[in-house]
Amino acid sequence: MAASLRSDGATALALGGDVTVEADVARAVDAVVGEWGSLDVLVNNAGIALLAPAETAPLDDIRLVFEIDVFGVIAFAKEAFRPMRAQGKGSIINMASMAGITVLRPQEHAGYNAAKAAVIMVSKSLAVEWAEFGIRVNAIAPGYMLTPPVDKLRAEDPARWSVWMADVPMERAGNPDELQGAAVYLASDSASYVTGSVVVVDGGYSCA
Repeated sequence: MAASLRSDGATALALGGDVTVEADVARAVDAVVGEWGSLDVLVNNAGIALLAPAETAPLDDIRLVFEIDVFGVIAFAKEAFRPMRAQGKGSIINMASMAGITVLRPQEHAGYNAAKAAVIMVSKSLAVEWAEFGIRVNAIAPGYMLTPPVDKLRAEDPARWSVWMADVPMERAGNPDELQGAAVYLASDSASYVTGSVVVVDGGYSCA
């Protein structure tokens, strides 16, 4: 991805790491600040979901979901706070899910639902705590998006896919690029008075 961006004339930096390892998180933030001199926007987009009935789901699996989906968000936000406070501004965008607003069906992943609900409350909490420093914190709650894993599931389990789409008022999944507008808006000065908000992009699923 970074190479593709550079070939298009943009500047880009690719870094490997684990969002659950604080040293990796700090290294990534330091590298960005070292390369560009500031950190203006942070998008926390790492996440996993593990399916299992609540009564049999291993606690270790639920802990792993929280480690990545929640604690990874908190870890990166904490590290981003340092340069953003020094700058007096910054925008943090956390990727939640409609699963943090309403229970999805028929899949069973109580841990994932709870983790995404936690991402929403973390976003609201940080928005309140960090407003005085000029740091805005918001969340995006996508619905079913045609990412490669979801597209694979559509092909492998058309019956489940039909159930999913029956619950979406727009009767289709979203394309990942349909999240771009929300992300660009929240990152931009056009959203300078927007913090602690959750932008839902789910084709109406959470309304039905």
